[in-house]
Amino acid sequence: MNRDSRFMIFLYAGMALVPLFLFLYLVSAIAHLPYETWMLGLAAAWMIIFGAVGSVEIYAHGREPEERMPLIEGERVNKGLGSERGERPKGAEQVNVRIRRFNPGTKRFDEYAYRVYEDKLATVLDTLLKIKSVHDNTLSMRYSCRMGICGSCGMVANGKPILACETNLLSQLDENKSITVEPMRGHPVLKDLVTDFDTFFEKHASVEPHLYRKDKEEQYSADSAYRQTKGQVNDFLPYSYCIMCGLCMDACPVVNSNTEFVGPQALSQIYRYYKDSRDQGGKRRLLDADNLHGAWGCEFSGSCSKACPKGVDPASAIQLLKASIISDFGEKA
Repeated sequence: MNRDSRFMIFLYAGMALVPLFLFLYLVSAIAHLPYETWMLGLAAAWMIIFGAVGSVEIYAHGREPEERMPLIEGERVNKGLGSERGERPKGAEQVNVRIRRFNPGTKRFDEYAYRVYEDKLATVLDTLLKIKSVHDNTLSMRYSCRMGICGSCGMVANGKPILACETNLLSQLDENKSITVEPMRGHPVLKDLVTDFDTFFEKHASVEPHLYRKDKEEQYSADSAYRQTKGQVNDFLPYSYCIMCGLCMDACPVVNSNTEFVGPQALSQIYRYYKDSRDQGGKRRLLDADNLHGAWGCEFSGSCSKACPKGVDPASAIQLLKASIISDFGEKA
């Protein structure tokens, strides 16, 4: 409803109060009612009229037409962000967001589409949370820290594995100003964008990602800290930044074709602890990796390193692990 329409409604409401005032005055004079009684009646009438005017305005505002994306066969299409009422906020850009949501009841994917406005600072996660807040609170996704530390919000945007909280929305748009968001493909999907990480964590735990010391008692009650030089720290530090987001597993073509392959995340952690001078389990770590489901299962496509949001470079770690198996097998006990 525009400003002129609202003005005319309030003008007519004010004009209606004039005869109503005269009517109440005559009734009170004939019936000898006290002054307070007819004034209360006038106030009640005033409230009723303006309440009706407000209801008309809300009804008209709620029915204001909004832009919709064209319906595509076989998908459910929702309207754009209702809070914006079809108006482009200053500095924002119109974006078409499609979300492929897995329905555990039907065991199939349903595609939802939204037309939204976002500024240049918005992340993919910001947009998903806005859609969830305004349109459909049944949209499920996994997220926590929103600052690239917990690794919870891994998903796929326009075919590329991303960490939603660290990925700028506008940077992922195609030539049609569109983005398609879907769950990671290298993990079983539970609901909508949420994937099952049980197998991922089992593979991670299978390589014993912790320091191994021959003297267990000494490990938990050492007299002093395990000292290291700066060079010894730099040997393993680049591989210790893993946040276990699972993006490297999702990008790996071997993981997606061989479920027995332990994967780039676990293998990079084997190398991380193998190169740690405090660790005394070097030989057993090489034995764990020396098989076709371990280091030799890697085909070195490099996609895992490209997908890693923290620059861990698991592809390099695996190749160095292969070299260590060949050259250092008998050196580290």
